[in-house]
Amino acid sequence: MDEETKAKHSKRLLQKENYIKKQVKLAKSYGISVEEPHTLAKHNAVNCGDPRCHMCGNPRKFFKERTVKEKSFDQTRNWD
Repeated sequence: MDEETKAKHSKRLLQKENYIKKQVKLAKSYGISVEEPHTLAKHNAVNCGDPRCHMCGNPRKFFKERTVKEKSFDQTRNWD
């Protein structure tokens, strides 16, 4: 392995560790217990993962809101 490859690898590991630390800190602030911190490497700490949950689901389905792209499209449509 050359030095550039080593540097990229160590940077990736550092970024992953920092993300996990942030998620653990966020989970503790919400009172969520974390037994295995590395389970938070692939998903957010406050996301329950249930698509039927109003916090984790699609805002268009639950709140009848338009997405940011749809709102932007509506604004540009009125430019003519």
